[in-house]
Amino acid sequence: MRIEIHDKTLGLAEQLRRFGFPLDMRCDGRGTCGRCRVRLLSGCWLENGVAVNAPAEALACRTWLVSETGSVEIPFASCLPSTQGLFADAWQNIAPMPVKDEVVVGIDIGTTTLAAAALQRGRIIAREACFNPQARFGDNVMSRISAAETHLEEMRQALLDALADMLRKMPPPTRVAIAGNSTMTSLFHGVNPVSLGHAPFALPQSDFAPVSGDCLGLPASVPIHTLPLISAFLGGDILGGLGELHLKPGDLFIDIGTNCEMVFCKMDGTLVGAAAAAGPAFEGAGIACGTRAVPGAICHYRGFDAFEMIPRDDGLLGTPVGLCGSAMVDALAVLRRAGLLSRFGRFEPPCPKKEIAQGVYITEQDIEQLLTAKGAVAAGIRCLEEYCGGPCRRLILAGGFAQFLDLDNAAAIGMLPKRPVFVVGNTSLAAAVRLAAEPTHATELSSLRQSVSELHLNNVPGFDVKFLEGMMLP
Repeated sequence: MRIEIHDKTLGLAEQLRRFGFPLDMRCDGRGTCGRCRVRLLSGCWLENGVAVNAPAEALACRTWLVSETGSVEIPFASCLPSTQGLFADAWQNIAPMPVKDEVVVGIDIGTTTLAAAALQRGRIIAREACFNPQARFGDNVMSRISAAETHLEEMRQALLDALADMLRKMPPPTRVAIAGNSTMTSLFHGVNPVSLGHAPFALPQSDFAPVSGDCLGLPASVPIHTLPLISAFLGGDILGGLGELHLKPGDLFIDIGTNCEMVFCKMDGTLVGAAAAAGPAFEGAGIACGTRAVPGAICHYRGFDAFEMIPRDDGLLGTPVGLCGSAMVDALAVLRRAGLLSRFGRFEPPCPKKEIAQGVYITEQDIEQLLTAKGAVAAGIRCLEEYCGGPCRRLILAGGFAQFLDLDNAAAIGMLPKRPVFVVGNTSLAAAVRLAAEPTHATELSSLRQSVSELHLNNVPGFDVKFLEGMMLP
């Protein structure tokens, strides 16, 4: 849609809001999430104090009109979903949290990262996050399962110590709940996950009674609840997300992480789930200059020295510390558009690496890891859509990676299909918080999992071909 702008006293994002076009600005206008990108069609503008002449792209939250008039076009992906929720920095598009005086804590146990949030009176009052220390036993689910055969107790204790350290930095809770994939949940409880690593991929345990808080350095009277599991490849994190989102027919819910899980809601309302091993590349692991989405990380990239960073707590940017997953997607798209990257992921002309910013670069080995990850995601989506009878009507993306993802670039590299997209954040963490606040929610979740069937991608004819095709750049 083309909109004419004439006011030079207000920022572009505010003017568009007043025109009835609120943009997705989950970073509160700090210019870090990259969601409010618009196309400047005519006029002269200032973005972050730098002159920009149309035609060009710019972040509306950081852009002001300089000329007497100008016009802009708003991409669909930049518009704010009408169901925008209250906790934009953690999760969106879910029901409000219970309002109670007590403090409760939910924990998302990810393969690569751990995240915790404390809730009181319906609001998040504290958050903590760190790397999962089990990474030294392997950077993916299968390597953790293999390591657990000889290091189960050591792996469990490393996880418990990290969670206890996070909880020490948070207000004392009266209850805690955890959510995670089936392997991470099993390891938390000290249950050997070896059966998850080979056919018939049987869950060693699907339900877990509350355990005493003293295993996490809390009083023994503080119970720790656990979201139930669906199957070997669909854990409590996915079940929790389904409980938060209430999918409609045609929805495809995807949690993009180390183990990329997805659930399709068929037109008859039944649910089919699948999992694709994307690996930890988009979370920064195994990438020369990779990092999580932390202050100082480059989160968006448009060309050499044309990038955006996640600011520090004091609002300053400083020197880039590396590339987080969203910037890696941008880099693939930008280099490919510029003719500097072949569809096979090779630099053109050949060179050892491409510099992104001073001291930050990407190599062909990095690109190989990224193409493998995006190929797994793309192949999983294609197989699940075909199995369920056709393309989805909309994508619902969960996980921290999706929070900063440039959706146009994700489609440009062939990772995601071109569909309407809703970004919902960390629904696994949201579900853990809700369970901590309302332990009876476990009954609803147990009932919900009965409606989910599973598609094993390795048994789908043609998955290998789709995976190889998915590794190519369009």
